[in-house]
Amino acid sequence: MQSPFEAISIPEPEPRAVVRALEERLCGAAPALLLYFASSRSDFAGIAAAIDELFPGVPSAGCTTCGEVGPAGCTTNGVSVAALRSPARAAVTLVEDLSALRFEQGGEVLARLAAALELRPFQLHPARHALLTFTDGLSGAEEILIASLSEHAPGIPLVGGSAGDDFRFERTFAGARGRVASNAAAVVLLEPNAPFHPFHLHHYQAEGRDTVVTDAEPSRRIVRRLDGFPAARVLAELLQIPESALQADPRFVVERMGPVFGFRAAGTLHLRSVMNIEGSALLMGGAVESGTILQQMRAGDLIAQTQNGVRSALAALQRPAGMLLFNCGGRMWEAIAQQRVGELAAAMQTGMAAGFTTYGEQFGPLQVNHTLTGLVLGHAP
Repeated sequence: MQSPFEAISIPEPEPRAVVRALEERLCGAAPALLLYFASSRSDFAGIAAAIDELFPGVPSAGCTTCGEVGPAGCTTNGVSVAALRSPARAAVTLVEDLSALRFEQGGEVLARLAAALELRPFQLHPARHALLTFTDGLSGAEEILIASLSEHAPGIPLVGGSAGDDFRFERTFAGARGRVASNAAAVVLLEPNAPFHPFHLHHYQAEGRDTVVTDAEPSRRIVRRLDGFPAARVLAELLQIPESALQADPRFVVERMGPVFGFRAAGTLHLRSVMNIEGSALLMGGAVESGTILQQMRAGDLIAQTQNGVRSALAALQRPAGMLLFNCGGRMWEAIAQQRVGELAAAMQTGMAAGFTTYGEQFGPLQVNHTLTGLVLGHAP
């Protein structure tokens, strides 16, 4: 029996190579949904247009990455594709101009998606439907988008990732039905008509000094001051390195030392990793409000806890067919620093997965960070 889910790694990120790979693997049979995640160094607009032309009328969506996840493992400068077959159904849309997004627009987006499946929003059910979001990772608008979608579709599982640009922090893109844009998000309403299971995991625990955010710009994910002092100075103290060393090569320090903070909301510990240093300020992996108490976090075993978490997620379904995986760039930095990228790919069981390395992850109504977030899809009964 043909699997309802197929993951494809394409090493050459060019439109013609993507078309050739899809023609070969899918044998010309139109899937129910195509998701594509491509290096920001690729012709992303060309890839989106080529997929739309190859399978006219098929819902398709994706974004740029800072690394791809697929059967070839954790790669860079390639393309990862997930093809979902019948009996799955899906609808996609591109939400543009995220900087002007209003909270009430989530209802409009859901109504548009539901109508494409000949449904009304109130007919969506947590056991039958899921939302996928692929958002501009530099927009700072993920929080309002997913909070709005979750408010207008209560209980509907939501999983996704923030688009990357190979850690250049300049510009990212999302696409749907052949159209691509920056400052945008692709939103997918998925009706798998088969069992599915959303999950997320991390490998950190609170240990060390607490600090208070005293100056922040949440819309830009910037933290300027901690405990009243320049944030970069406090970070250097926490890492026990000279501030001059941090400022001399902030990218090296961030990638090699992986500074991660945690904060508690609704009884749950959420992570915020430092993505970059901008002068004396910190660029975080998600919004942080002034007044937030940040806890210093200590990493556990990245590989072991990933392996256990993914195994547990797969075990939630009797017959798992594949997974969508969204792996934080901070986790990838850790794996690279530890020279364990291959082990991380094996722990994530990427042979049956498609996804990408992100600038942040979405899970339910929250933008999360330094996590592996995923959706396991099963076979129809």
